[in-house]
Amino acid sequence: MAGSTLGALAGWFLSQMLVKVLTGVFDPPPSHLAVPWAYLGVVAALAVAGLALAALTTIRAARRPPLTVLRDF
Repeated sequence: MAGSTLGALAGWFLSQMLVKVLTGVFDPPPSHLAVPWAYLGVVAALAVAGLALAALTTIRAARRPPLTVLRDF
């Protein structure tokens, strides 16, 4: 969660900086940033699904007796 939050904040600050630096290049300059909310929602949903799948797989593997796991190797 901390990595996602820090990454989102860093991305926001970098995008704000790029818009200010490149304002003279744009014709006309943008009045605000365009945020692709649908894309961000899909990425967030996939991240949550991946975390849930990893958690379920870890719980399932932790319930197996250690000797059975060693015999499978």
